[in-house]
Parts: sequence; C-alpha cells; structure tokens
Amino acid sequence: NTPEATSGKAIGPDSHTGFIIAAKVNLGRAKLMYGRCEHDMTEAKLRRWGYDSILWHPSPCCAFGDEYVVYSPDRVLSTWHHKW
Repeated sequence: NTPEATSGKAIGPDSHTGFIIAAKVNLGRAKLMYGRCEHDMTEAKLRRWGYDSILWHPSPCCAFGDEYVVYSPDRVLSTWHHKW
C-alpha cells in the first residue's frame, strides 16, 4: 500500500534496515476475508472454493491497511524496489 503502512507492519528485529519490494500482481478472483488469519489456508483449499488469492482486512481498527495473499508465482507480473 504505502511505505508508511509497511513501517507499521514490519516489526522484526532487522526491519526498517532494508528496502520495500513492490509488485504488480494479478489477483484473479480474490476472496475477501476479515479478522484473524486462517493459518491452515493453502492454495489447494482456496482453489476448491473458487478463488485465486485473498484480500484480507485484518480488523476495523488496523491502521496499516489490507493484506494481499497470492500463492502462485505466475500471478506476479513484475517487481521493483520501492524507494522512500
């Protein structure tokens, strides 16, 4: 979404020392999901439901924006270093 959103999401010990990889992605048919992650989600499960990717809204109070989950590398059209 934005570099500012990334700085709130990147919370590891080495975060904020590298760079942001931006990507243009074909989401295909995205399943809208809310709240907690489904930790047992797989590409096969998602495909059985008729979806190619996930658009996840973490919570209404999350100030850092949506997450996109893409399982197939074929859906990544291009990547680049997002400078800020």
